[in-house]
Amino acid sequence: MKIRKLIACFMAIALLAGCLTGCTGGNTSKPAESSKPAESSKPAESSKPAESSKPAESSKPAESSKPEPADPYAAGNFSYPMDKITFTINQEDIDRTTIPEWVKGHYFWDVLEEKTGVTLERIGSESNPQETSEAFSLMLVSGVYPDLMQFNAVSFKGGPGAAISEGYIIALNPYEQYFPALSGWLAEDEMANKAVRMDDGTLYCFPNYGDPTTSSNTGFSIRTDYLERVGMEAPETIEEWYNVLKAFKEQLGLSSPLTFECRWLYLEYAAAGLSNPWHTCYPFYIDDTTVKFGPSDPGYKEFVTEMAKWYAEGLIDPDLASVDKKTVESKMSSGDAGIALQQVRNTQNCIKADHSDDPTYKLQGLRSPVMNKGDEPEFGHYTNAFSGGISISISTQCKNIPAACRFLDYGYTEEGSMLLAYGTEGFSYNIVDGVPVFTELVTNNPETPDAQAARYYVGQFANYAVHNTSNRAHMGAEVVEIAQSFDTLMAKHAYPTVTYTEDEIDAVSAWTDLDTMSREYITNCILGNNSVDDWDAFLAQLEANGLQGVLDVRQAAATRYYNR
Repeated sequence: MKIRKLIACFMAIALLAGCLTGCTGGNTSKPAESSKPAESSKPAESSKPAESSKPAESSKPAESSKPEPADPYAAGNFSYPMDKITFTINQEDIDRTTIPEWVKGHYFWDVLEEKTGVTLERIGSESNPQETSEAFSLMLVSGVYPDLMQFNAVSFKGGPGAAISEGYIIALNPYEQYFPALSGWLAEDEMANKAVRMDDGTLYCFPNYGDPTTSSNTGFSIRTDYLERVGMEAPETIEEWYNVLKAFKEQLGLSSPLTFECRWLYLEYAAAGLSNPWHTCYPFYIDDTTVKFGPSDPGYKEFVTEMAKWYAEGLIDPDLASVDKKTVESKMSSGDAGIALQQVRNTQNCIKADHSDDPTYKLQGLRSPVMNKGDEPEFGHYTNAFSGGISISISTQCKNIPAACRFLDYGYTEEGSMLLAYGTEGFSYNIVDGVPVFTELVTNNPETPDAQAARYYVGQFANYAVHNTSNRAHMGAEVVEIAQSFDTLMAKHAYPTVTYTEDEIDAVSAWTDLDTMSREYITNCILGNNSVDDWDAFLAQLEANGLQGVLDVRQAAATRYYNR
């Protein structure tokens, strides 16, 4: 594959650089200062035998001429596995009693240790991928840090720059020779290289980086058999959506024609598909290179007005304010709902559920609604390829930084990235026509029927610092086809993963309260507890509490990002 050739090229360059360093490195190639004629060899001023007739001390072999110990982690000297070494990391410990028998001998963490020579000592204090957890903050306050820190430095207060200046983590740039695989990949991928660095080019973590072409794993699915029963086609326009939902309620008696978690109105652009006809979404999005706040758009008020109408007519789940992902999945599996907005894993569970009492059960993907026939859906669920989450930095208390770099770099090598993404060849996957394909141990395992759970036993494709491009590989063909309908043009509208300066932090932090105010007001508008007639007053309240300042800072950070 192309990536193997590129990695091989980068490794070759690293090896060549190592060889050149070995030929010229150090001061040992320069004439030793001791080889100069000693000053004591000058004619003595007195007639006494000059002390200089004694063998000059300077004639002893100079210490600088001794060969320096070889750096075991430098190119040309290094290979996996390393000598046994242990690193601490802030992850929760593994309960090995829960590991199923079928994976024994091929369990990911055991294989990783065997391949790298590194044992991880887990000390807890795990951090949330989205934001700094209380446990992680308390660990920092204690003054004792693990060698490897898994946390989101982007969302850390003050960003990665503060994490470095305050003495928690190191800048990685001076150690680039020890992570040739990561460096090689970043040199190849301009977008990734821009995303994972600070504005000044500082690299601060070994990033978890997804596939930008499949960055949507939440979207709509619809009961195909219900469409057949009401004699309708899959809806495309927002008007057709309304008509289908109305038919599901009136003709089939569904209690929750459209179901989704209320949180998706505000997180990860998940409900951006519903607001797509009005070309807007919550909270911030990019229009060309301009940052916009969705609710300030006239179209967003129209979107909320439409959702309030649907809710009042019983077309949206009456439990909207309280349902969670399992409840949504249950309603879509049992037949209470006709359209669901949920993660693809839950859609997969709906398909795999026991439908012996309803053999006609069938789902299909549903694209974001549009205003006019033929329009291309632009807004929809999207997660940036790099969000900062599930990435690993090296702490200032790590005693062996070169070895830590080499360990973390393994995830970006050809061998390491395949292990993290697919597990062990011949066990959990095989190469078929040049493409890795999971075995039934992952896709159809009776002991672990959830394919994603099975995949986590053999690899860590989305839970470790790794360049990952295979987040749908374990899914069946039917589910993959549904997931493909989730994809939109959201990549050009999603707000990028920026870093803020310390001077900007206070303005950015004002968003927390504004976000809470916005969610409460919008949710209550949909539920009928607030009136959209008060929309202008709602926006005025946001402005009075610092909305413009937040927009200004976000615009400045986005501009710096685009100029990286």
